[in-house]
Amino acid sequence: MNKSRVVVTGIGVVASNGQHREEFFRSIFNGDSGLKESTFLKKMGIGSTSIAGEVNPSFIDDEFLEEEKTLAMAYQVINEAIIDSGLEKSVFKTKGMRCGLSISTSMSGQSNVEKHIESKLQSSKMNPKWLIDFPNYPRKIARYFGISGPTYITVSACAAGTAGAGIAIDQIRNGNVDFMIVVGMDMFSELAAVGFHSLEAMSGKGCTPFHKNRDGTSLGEGAAAFIVETLDHAISRNAHIYGELLGYGLSNEAYHITSPDPEGEGAIRAMTMALEDAELQIQDIDYINVHGTATELNDVMEIRAISKLLNNKEKKVLISSTKAVTGHCLGAAGSIELAVILMAVDRNIAPLTANLSEVPEQFNEFNLVRGLSVNQEIKYAMSNSFAFSGNAASIIVGKVVV
Repeated sequence: MNKSRVVVTGIGVVASNGQHREEFFRSIFNGDSGLKESTFLKKMGIGSTSIAGEVNPSFIDDEFLEEEKTLAMAYQVINEAIIDSGLEKSVFKTKGMRCGLSISTSMSGQSNVEKHIESKLQSSKMNPKWLIDFPNYPRKIARYFGISGPTYITVSACAAGTAGAGIAIDQIRNGNVDFMIVVGMDMFSELAAVGFHSLEAMSGKGCTPFHKNRDGTSLGEGAAAFIVETLDHAISRNAHIYGELLGYGLSNEAYHITSPDPEGEGAIRAMTMALEDAELQIQDIDYINVHGTATELNDVMEIRAISKLLNNKEKKVLISSTKAVTGHCLGAAGSIELAVILMAVDRNIAPLTANLSEVPEQFNEFNLVRGLSVNQEIKYAMSNSFAFSGNAASIIVGKVVV
């Protein structure tokens, strides 16, 4: 049986650097960082940093302000993606079981857990909404958009967004659905902030991956959504196609709960699986949006893994991390960075790593994009998401060739 080809026809994004898709992309390609002093981190007073990629409350549409921030961002970006795709919201209900939903997150619902714990500490009575709100996200989003087909929620830490897009690829390829709404979202939580602080992993000045003097990552929050459909259907309705989802790979290196395997074995497996699924070689890839957290261990591991894949071939592939603009958006990171590589392919721009001025010698042989974004043809792009607990995910996007 011929498997359906999978394309993206709508994108919606909100992050610290942009309220909507075009504002977000303009900031990414110009290197205008959304990292600044965070009211959330200042209020916590954790000491190591107050710099983060916080989504300004004014970025949230008024109609969603009563919702928890995670859910509000999800509704907003899905609406934007639907409008961008040229479809009507009613289509998803009409399609019934032929339309599915894939949600990715890491910290969603955590704010309700924290409120419940606080109420217990204060010996006050509180309805424990947190008991139902986390598993309730799929129901709420599915009901709001009229989706009755297969529905998934992926919570594989910072690899979740990429894994969630992989689910959509499988569902459409295998003929289970004609459409998938894919969304990744995450917001700040005290648990995440305290966790990264305890690991001494947060930058005091704002993260700059691959910089000689990098001092850690910066937390971020945000959401990205995609309308994913079959190529045949997209062509039949003359939709704008951002790119084709060609392949993905998932692995677990089982090395350490927080530290990556220094040799990058899990990263290599995820990238290799994605390349094999896409029927490509590493030298075919024009641009890689790396996980690039600006921690000492991650940046070295990821470059080492890419180098092993290249296996002494000429290192022409363009490499950058956009976390210097957005911060590390945890369970939404893979989704937000999938939006970046789709736009890289669609507009033939490889974005820079913002504020990258000095590169250590061990990175000099690689084609790190810095100073200015690079305008050149991008036929194939890869995004990497390497997470705690050994989770690793990679995805590849390409220009559509009919």
